[in-house]
Amino acid sequence: MSLSERECLAINQARTLLQESGVWSLEEDLSCLVDRFIERADKSRALEEFMLAVHERCNRIPLGHIVGTVDFDELSLVVGSGVFIPRPHSKVIHKWIESSAALQSGSRVLDLCAGSGAIGLAIAQRRPDLDVTCVEFDPIAVQYLKRNIGRLSCKGVHASHLQADVRDEQAFVQFDQHVDLIVANPPYVPQAQELLPEWGEHHPQASVYSGADGLELIRQIIALANRLLVPDGWLVIEHGEDQAEAVRELYRCDHLSDVRTVIDKDESDASGSSVMTIGRKPQ
Repeated sequence: MSLSERECLAINQARTLLQESGVWSLEEDLSCLVDRFIERADKSRALEEFMLAVHERCNRIPLGHIVGTVDFDELSLVVGSGVFIPRPHSKVIHKWIESSAALQSGSRVLDLCAGSGAIGLAIAQRRPDLDVTCVEFDPIAVQYLKRNIGRLSCKGVHASHLQADVRDEQAFVQFDQHVDLIVANPPYVPQAQELLPEWGEHHPQASVYSGADGLELIRQIIALANRLLVPDGWLVIEHGEDQAEAVRELYRCDHLSDVRTVIDKDESDASGSSVMTIGRKPQ
């Protein structure tokens, strides 16, 4: 194995870090990590694993579930079977925050239906001065969320997590009228709608579908936001393009103001448009 000076330094640093952490199989673990991330020692084994991965993808297993990570807004997130894979569409929220949301340092942010934590962690990376909490209910998704929070803390990205159901009012008492921004990419697909196999068969159904019209969780989030937000606090929810009018009406029915829908074609792709609706709690 021929390694560069930089790679040798990284391996030596890794050995020290693993030793300090108390890992009991230091050299075996280090060898495996080097083989996985720096240079494959057994090329024939690598080729076999490559073809196995190709066959899995042909079976329409999502790519993130095969490779175990996904890049989102310059963050490497751990994902796998049992958790929703974040899509580039969600970056529209971060673009809006940077251009329009005048959030003061120390503002409290909740990322609801956080899944692996993509939206909340990207906000924490872009705005390290904010107090970000990622909220997820599903126990499998929570494990990925906790891993990603711990994984990215070494890069100076800090957020906390809360395992809670947005339908459980008591779980959020601590946040009553103390939240400046709520963001969410909840499940929003109507139950009867057919999707590509990657989403309809190989993603956890609770992370994709939400009642007959797809708006069940969105209704819960809007009602919860009205309770948790400070006056002038923001609510931002991702949803389907054909749901825009219905979501705006739900915002208005709960007395939110400055309601508008943003469709960002730059962040859209073949799987759909990047759409979010924004509203504000009146003073």
